Amino acid sequence: MKQLKTGGWGLVLGVLLHASAASAQIVNVQALFDEKAELGPAASIELGGDWRTGSTRLFTVRGSLVGQLRSERNVWLGIIRGEYSFASGERIVSQVLEHVRYRRKLSDSVSSEVFAQHEYNEFRRLQFRALLGAGPRVVLFNEDATGLTFGVALMVEHERLRKDGEADAGDRYTDPRVSSYLLGRLKLMENIQLVETVYFQPRVTRPSDLRVLNETLFAVTPNPRVTVGIGFNLTYDSAPPATVPPLDTQLRTTVGVKL
Repeated sequence: MKQLKTGGWGLVLGVLLHASAASAQIVNVQALFDEKAELGPAASIELGGDWRTGSTRLFTVRGSLVGQLRSERNVWLGIIRGEYSFASGERIVSQVLEHVRYRRKLSDSVSSEVFAQHEYNEFRRLQFRALLGAGPRVVLFNEDATGLTFGVALMVEHERLRKDGEADAGDRYTDPRVSSYLLGRLKLMENIQLVETVYFQPRVTRPSDLRVLNETLFAVTPNPRVTVGIGFNLTYDSAPPATVPPLDTQLRTTVGVKL
């Protein structure tokens, strides 16, 4: 779910339209940076839920906390995110993620980034996932109506699958990956913006082991205090754990209110 980015504290109420399968492992952190925030601290809270009764009994709750600390040359970003869903009394989604990223500005267009992440996702069979990486970020162009940014990082990833009845239960993996992304934005109208982000994460020792994320977001700002977002995510993992589908899609909408 996309979050509202503000220069101060904000509250976001999200409404889930549709989600198939579990969320993917790639997180579009770049879209969570508030590039126009004033110097100093900023934070936002995202809350969402879905409750259905009758022929379909479903309860979903999710939320995230994003904090940002900005100076002239440095930016710190921290994220905590969780989601739980129950259908007909059974848990169908259970996941938690924490991410910390530091960015240092080297010039008007080039920055360096260092990041760390922890993830637990029961229904992707991830008991534990941690990664550590670093690399450059380059702003290719940045105009009032359009912008394009490219980044690449080398990261080390460690995964441990849960112990269950599957053939790969309890397996552990430690692999280097290249994480590259391209983020573009286009101002369609005065208060409507399209943001497109594509991530590629091949495994260094076996490039055919590939993860991909494509995120498309339409953000509408009817007034300075309210933001409405409609986003579609498509994710692909060429070598997922046993019983986990390689392709996930999500369609979500959010309403953000700045306090």
